[in-house]
Amino acid sequence: MRDYTYNDLKDLASDADHKAAMLELLLEFDRFCEEHGLTYYLSGGTLLGAARHQGFIPWDDDVDVNMPRQDCEKLMELSGGRIGDFELMPPNHSQRYFAYHWKLYSERILVAKRTKGGIGGKVYPIFLDIFPIEGLPDTPEGNREHYAEIKRRKDRVRHARNVRKYRGRNPYRILRNRLATRIYRSVGVGPLFDKVIEHATSLSYEDSTHVGVMMTNVHTTEERVVKAEYAPVIKLDFEGHPLSAPAGYDVYLRQLYGSRYMEWLPVHKRVPRHDFVTFFPHEPGEQPRVIAEPMEAAVDDAPVADDDEMQDEMA
Repeated sequence: MRDYTYNDLKDLASDADHKAAMLELLLEFDRFCEEHGLTYYLSGGTLLGAARHQGFIPWDDDVDVNMPRQDCEKLMELSGGRIGDFELMPPNHSQRYFAYHWKLYSERILVAKRTKGGIGGKVYPIFLDIFPIEGLPDTPEGNREHYAEIKRRKDRVRHARNVRKYRGRNPYRILRNRLATRIYRSVGVGPLFDKVIEHATSLSYEDSTHVGVMMTNVHTTEERVVKAEYAPVIKLDFEGHPLSAPAGYDVYLRQLYGSRYMEWLPVHKRVPRHDFVTFFPHEPGEQPRVIAEPMEAAVDDAPVADDDEMQDEMA
């Protein structure tokens, strides 16, 4: 997938346009999984939307699914990186589109993060997040340490990618951050990324009593569920379509959002988490108008759609 800039933005897209494109992504993904016998589950806010709204949460702006890691790998193998009109990217695909999970991209709508007076320097297509479900320790204490070790290893990757920046004034921490970045950049992203996955997959999904997603910074140890209760697939209505959900969705949603998850948020909290601005791209062959990049983007090394960064902002 190519890189996008301001020059690719044609017109603003509405929230309805954005949701229609996300639904198209989700339905094409569901069709492919049904056709090939792959297991997935609506997750996070998408599952909450199915349970509470029978579709999108009105103020939500993304789509998420969970999938056993072995099915994620089969998805990549069977699709060859293409599902319908959409591109499937594996973890650690590139510096610009870095993530620890799979993503299915639609270039029908482009997004950028809203900033004071405009948008940031990162422009990229909308996507469906596909988070791998791993085997997890049997005890909460073991699970917390398991996740803490994953986070330590991910921090090293962020240093290697030069995106873990200390923004305070403590001279000791400034020096430590610079030294760590120099050390881990010399090791390289690839070997450090492999160490993250090595630990994340150290417990077999098939042999584990508890499972969950460890590759997101938004929900962490609370993703841990009892496999026998969670894993059977049921169907929930989502925008008029029966989509896959975990049989244990009630326990899962209580762990993520609290026992009152079926109640609507207060009005002042009904806002998107990402604060995306959405655009239609130019059609192939159209001549875009050249737009100058903002000063802040010009001084950055290279704007990247950094998944850890986005998730940290959302947390």
